[in-house]
Amino acid sequence: MKIASSIFVGVLLSSGFAHAQIRTSASSFADTSGFTIESNDGDFLLKIGADIQIDNRSPFGAGSQGLSDTMVLRRVRPTFSGTIYRYVDYFIRPDFGQGTTVIYDAYAELKYFNRFRVRVGKFKPPVGLERLQSDDDTTFLERGLPTLLVPSRDIGFQISGDIVKNRVNYAVGVFNGVPDNGLSDTSTGYHRDYAGRLFVTPVRGLGFGIGASSGSVDGQPLPSFRTFGQNSFLPFAAGVTEAGHRTRLAPQATFYLGPFGVLTEYGLTQEGLQKGASRTNVGFRAWQVATSYILTGEHKSYASPTPRKSFDPQNDGWGAWELGFRLGGFSVDKALFDDGFASSTNAARVARERVAAVNWYLNRLFKVGLDYGTTTFGGSNRDEEKVFIIRFQINFI
Repeated sequence: MKIASSIFVGVLLSSGFAHAQIRTSASSFADTSGFTIESNDGDFLLKIGADIQIDNRSPFGAGSQGLSDTMVLRRVRPTFSGTIYRYVDYFIRPDFGQGTTVIYDAYAELKYFNRFRVRVGKFKPPVGLERLQSDDDTTFLERGLPTLLVPSRDIGFQISGDIVKNRVNYAVGVFNGVPDNGLSDTSTGYHRDYAGRLFVTPVRGLGFGIGASSGSVDGQPLPSFRTFGQNSFLPFAAGVTEAGHRTRLAPQATFYLGPFGVLTEYGLTQEGLQKGASRTNVGFRAWQVATSYILTGEHKSYASPTPRKSFDPQNDGWGAWELGFRLGGFSVDKALFDDGFASSTNAARVARERVAAVNWYLNRLFKVGLDYGTTTFGGSNRDEEKVFIIRFQINFI
């Protein structure tokens, strides 16, 4: 009897130990997506990555007097992402760049239904094409002028998915509402922004769609419009506040063929402003056409290319090389100046930019970029702005 009892207890203990092993067993590894810890059943996943961008900015010319010749940590973003219970993804990304601490992304997404994913938290609202592109995948070191007219990050709810797999994608959401090109962790009132986007890819390499949002701007901060060199070019007059309604519209398209790529979009924002007892609705417009060509033959896409041969000169590996050129324009209704909401002495009604880029992808994770951008102004006495930017980028996500 004692022997049988001992055997029974031993079986219980060993089965409990085995069960604990099953529950705690996991694998860890590192690859181009970061450091990963994953349970053996795939239900739980943690990825730790990093996104670091070091810029050297060199402005010159009379129109660049407001800019500093400096080196700056443009972005310093550790990233934590993964899965819990197989069907819920999470993503957390703060930013410590430029001497500030900001939570850029913090959301969870239920992905059980591919055509009906539910996301909640802080993330990019579904409006602008280039805004939805990762900072590490853009051809140019600073985003184009249409991105000034769409939200950066906002807190809200979103449903999204493929109506037709890999062909027709949609996203709609409800958000707190933020200024153009802005982000916030709080709501300024009881109003909400409603945003949506439809994007169609009828054939491989060609995509087009439209994004839009609508909501109240009462109590929101004024937007800040900046050039390629990050210089404010449209400050508002003292006493101007947001008031009334705002509608955004963003038609967009991409085309990729082998090493060649085109990204183009248009932005229109119509919003209400107030100064004293005077109210007016003002239209802001922007457009861009960005082209690129990968000299080493890799395929261009919405994401960064993976070099055929990573940098390793001893084995004839030199990475991938890319050239890019972008044209863009920005304008605002003349009523903004006629009604005293801005002054031509320090604000420009029109801005036009040209940007040339050379990118060297040493491997999938490390990139060196050189951009030269010029911005000219209309409706103002501002001189042309000229800026060189060199960036060293590590993208371990």
